Amino acid sequence: MYGLEQYLLSMIYHYRYWGLFTVLSFGMIGVPVPDEFIMAFSGFQTSIGHMNFVKTLFFASLGSFVGMNLSYWIGRSLGIPFLHRIAPFLHMNENKIRRAEGWFQRFGDRLIVIGYFFPGFRHFVAYFSGMSELNYARYTILSGIGALLWSTTFITLGNLLGTHWQGIIALLHRYLSRGGIILALFVGIIYLYTSNRNKAKTHEE
Repeated sequence: MYGLEQYLLSMIYHYRYWGLFTVLSFGMIGVPVPDEFIMAFSGFQTSIGHMNFVKTLFFASLGSFVGMNLSYWIGRSLGIPFLHRIAPFLHMNENKIRRAEGWFQRFGDRLIVIGYFFPGFRHFVAYFSGMSELNYARYTILSGIGALLWSTTFITLGNLLGTHWQGIIALLHRYLSRGGIILALFVGIIYLYTSNRNKAKTHEE
């Protein structure tokens, strides 16, 4: 990853805004790109005058937004039938898939904004939003808000941290990755709780 990281940072340095837009667009689809490092580095570039802060924020937000929306439509094109095909590899049966779909329809859109801040988890949210055919207008608004907040956070950090950006962002990335795992577990617990509660109601009826 170190070699890839250096190549991507070099791409941002030379191509600036369009490089940033391209890298983040592919990163949000699921290509293994260190998104937080890319944005923090771009923020650092604004602190030394190599890039403009407002333009950097705009292209980072736009790239993140485009990537998340591409992921949505890829998930929507593949659909739940694709999930059914790979279900045996995920140790899921038909009932679990139906419950997961129903649960996501009820609660999943609340995770779109916060999901941006957790590596890996944001990709799950985007793809499953499409697979479960979450209302696209609502998804567009929430993914736009999330993209702006996420980009603003890391570009501002890179700008304020200056030459110390790399060490601090590496530490923050580590904790966010762990947070993503915790969040996934939390989502799983809520899913199991709602599933068991629905089962109990069915038996009572």
